[in-house]
Amino acid sequence: MKYIHKHQLLDSGDLVLVGCSGGIDSMVLLHFLNAKKAELGISVAAVHIDHMLRGEESRQDRLFTEATAKQWGVDCFSRAIPIPDIWKEQGGNKQQLCRSERYSYFLEIMEKTGAPKIATAHHADDQLETILMSGLRGSLQDGAFGIQASRPFGGGLLIRPQLAVDKEQIAAYANLHKIPHQEDSSNGEAAYTRNRLRQRVLPLLKDENREVSRNFVDLAEDMQQDQQFLQELAEEKLRHLIQRKEQGIVLSAKSFRVEARALQKRMVLLLLNYLYNPKQVPVTRQLVEQMQEMMQSSSGTVFLHLPQNYIATRQYDMVSLNRQSPEPIAATAPVIMGAEWTPIYYGRRYKVIPLAGVEKNEGALVWHFHAPEDSRFFLRGRKPGDRIQLAGMVQPKKLARLMIDEKIPVPMRESWPVITTDKNELLLVPGLRPSARVSLQKRDGDNWVLIEQFL
Repeated sequence: MKYIHKHQLLDSGDLVLVGCSGGIDSMVLLHFLNAKKAELGISVAAVHIDHMLRGEESRQDRLFTEATAKQWGVDCFSRAIPIPDIWKEQGGNKQQLCRSERYSYFLEIMEKTGAPKIATAHHADDQLETILMSGLRGSLQDGAFGIQASRPFGGGLLIRPQLAVDKEQIAAYANLHKIPHQEDSSNGEAAYTRNRLRQRVLPLLKDENREVSRNFVDLAEDMQQDQQFLQELAEEKLRHLIQRKEQGIVLSAKSFRVEARALQKRMVLLLLNYLYNPKQVPVTRQLVEQMQEMMQSSSGTVFLHLPQNYIATRQYDMVSLNRQSPEPIAATAPVIMGAEWTPIYYGRRYKVIPLAGVEKNEGALVWHFHAPEDSRFFLRGRKPGDRIQLAGMVQPKKLARLMIDEKIPVPMRESWPVITTDKNELLLVPGLRPSARVSLQKRDGDNWVLIEQFL
């Protein structure tokens, strides 16, 4: 009760749905809330899902839950969901599929009844197990820390009142009130990591400190509050840093790296979340660290290949995140360059104008160079024998060798555009390297500018 009031989990007038498996944890929660409904000013209903994974055993769990709820004067919504058939058709993680189908049914009943809250029976030992499992998987970097007392769910909240107590207290309550419950045979299977932690590790921790689970609940609350503050700050900072373009996202590496490392990590995660659903694409600690590392300089060009054919490119200070086609692309047809923008290539477009006509360009790099006033310039596909004079090198480098060194995917090499003079002198390999002929700083004698705009 103290935990419910402390976290403002319930309001007078709430209809609270309780996710009930028929096991001891959920039956205790249903009994407790039903017994205290007058004091709390709430009404209670049960929701049960038969995942059909244990045949007759799981069918009996459903019948038991329905009968017990009826005996206690509680409405019960239940459904059998053929998880084995769905899993056979869709594949994937069976436990995640169960959770997805279960929560979909919770949402359906919330909408049907207008209930603003659904309560699940996670307790303090679950919190400890969850944090330990996150540490084992190396997934603590994703901004979450353990199980939350409440979180948005559908149009309402998912709440966990029993985080205040551990398994032994739940068992003591069940014994005191003679609460019937079912035993799930799968809870004892050592094939599941959580079960092994529960059977082997938790007893050792509790031998050291009887209060370890509730201590981890307090730790999680403190961490969650800190995480929420840092996350909100990271979101605010990133909003000012990024430009959303039709082809992807653009930001300044310099502006990124002046922020604290703790914010950088969260901003990288937010950037990746803009690209794809993190629940479908696992974001590893290594990937986050690689993206942070590429932001730590504004010299040269760096590529980082991301899941689902996305690519992060840092060209000097400008960083872009774009999706690339996995299929071979037709060779780039030659385009005469001038004061009009070229077509878009890999999230960028270009134009060449006399230095005297340059104006400030938002989200653009301005490359200065010297060429005869009557020169013409071209954007074309790579040709055999193309070479580029790189700064600091005596001899020009073969463009084919450069692409190998820069780990450009083979399907992209043939179609990669280059910008040249009418004498076939390479000025820029877009998104890869500038030649020594061009500079971001104006030099004596420079009379042309090549403008590269990120879209």
